Amino acid sequence: MSSTARGGGRSVGTHFGGDLRRALVDAAVAALNETGADDLSLRDVARRVGVSHAAPAHYFADKAGLLTVVATEGFELFTRHLSHAMTTAPDKPVDQLPYLGRAYAEFAELHPGHFEVMFRPTLIRTHEPLYSAASGAAFEALRNHVEQCQRAGWRADADNGMLTAAAWALAHGISVLRNQGSLARHFPDVSLEAVMAITATLTGDGTPEATHREKADSK
Repeated sequence: MSSTARGGGRSVGTHFGGDLRRALVDAAVAALNETGADDLSLRDVARRVGVSHAAPAHYFADKAGLLTVVATEGFELFTRHLSHAMTTAPDKPVDQLPYLGRAYAEFAELHPGHFEVMFRPTLIRTHEPLYSAASGAAFEALRNHVEQCQRAGWRADADNGMLTAAAWALAHGISVLRNQGSLARHFPDVSLEAVMAITATLTGDGTPEATHREKADSK
């Protein structure tokens, strides 16, 4: 996709063979994966793509605009990743909770750049419609799943909003601690199977926890 340069006749990206906007987003994700959001700059993103430092401004007003696009894409990928994880999970909603925890941590591991900016409102424009829709859909999917668990008898008397927030905090907290290396200091096994076991400890499903313990005892 090209855009006409302000005040000129030549299109931005004339000398770039491809979708410049997509290339800039991909370069931003690569930079986030390597150095994180705090050190990212539009100039560096442009350098990675091989275009002038002014080129990103034709697609993104500033760094926040670019990171908002990355965060929006992250939530879209995130929702699909969790949905795919459910295809191999047990049938009962409560039994699926540890699998959701595992998928959450796996996404954070596979997409660290996206994951970092998705949940940092100070870096992005949370009022942008596309971001609001993508992040809202992800939270609503979790809320609906928790509601299904409650209908099946799991913590049926709890407030759905509070229970959803607790489930989210558990999965997110484990994923962040795991990514940053803090979890390993106090819980040496940080495998995805261990994430399932930790999640199961609080959700009340003992199956993954028992399986994890059996594997540990057999070593």
